[in-house]
Amino acid sequence: MENGKAIPVRRGGIEVASPKGVIRSCREVNLFNDEETILALNMVNDRNLTIHTYNEEVVVKIHSNLKDYYLLLKNWIGRIKIKLSDN
Repeated sequence: MENGKAIPVRRGGIEVASPKGVIRSCREVNLFNDEETILALNMVNDRNLTIHTYNEEVVVKIHSNLKDYYLLLKNWIGRIKIKLSDN
């Protein structure tokens, strides 16, 4: 980090400076489609909410999304493995 800011690094066409940057880059290299990109960005937003919230309504909402997030992450890991094995 330089001056408190992450320095963008590209690995395999993916910018790895921030979680949302990674997600957007994954869309650019076809690891995510548009729908998955939106879901992944929502997942990051939910993760950010969990750090500072004690609101039960927010917790219930996030909990209801966990199955979708699990499937997204499982598919993402599978696609990364395929991409790595192709190289």
